[in-house]
Amino acid sequence: MASVRGRSIQLRLWAAFLVGCTVGGAFTGTVLGVFSGLLSPVPAVVRAVLFVVLAAALTVLDLRQPLLQLPQRKELIPQEVFARGMGRGGFRFGVEYGCGFRTLVPSAASYVAALFVLLAGLPLPWALALGAAFGASRSVAVLQYILLGRPGWQRFLSSHTRWLERSGTVVTALLLVWAGSAML
Repeated sequence: MASVRGRSIQLRLWAAFLVGCTVGGAFTGTVLGVFSGLLSPVPAVVRAVLFVVLAAALTVLDLRQPLLQLPQRKELIPQEVFARGMGRGGFRFGVEYGCGFRTLVPSAASYVAALFVLLAGLPLPWALALGAAFGASRSVAVLQYILLGRPGWQRFLSSHTRWLERSGTVVTALLLVWAGSAML
């Protein structure tokens, strides 16, 4: 969106991107919620312990590896999604990006969040809501750039990317372990 001039146009394109990200995240949350239902016969304590162990393992893996070596698509979302216009393309790109598995995943935070929805045994509307919130949160960086982007902003981000990604994983894991323990 940096190549589009004018804040009002950028905000409209971001809105399409936000809606797409939210729809994509809601889809992923719904799928995880359905699979979570299949795990409902497993006792809640077992699922909680499994979540804590896997979240800790993913966090340690993320902190120790220079590049995340978890299953993910290694290609970026193709430019062809914008073939029918910027607004429609922003929405489609958002859907794919909001799903959380269609493009590069820079940290384990997405995997930790997906594990939480899968193992927490939440009602399907909660899984959908958490997925939608995850998707919507993926659009925040674009909004920050539109509203706060200044010369040097991208340079700052690129020099702090690894720290920001890894701290996001740690915060996500801690918050979800806390939320999971509160549910027991």
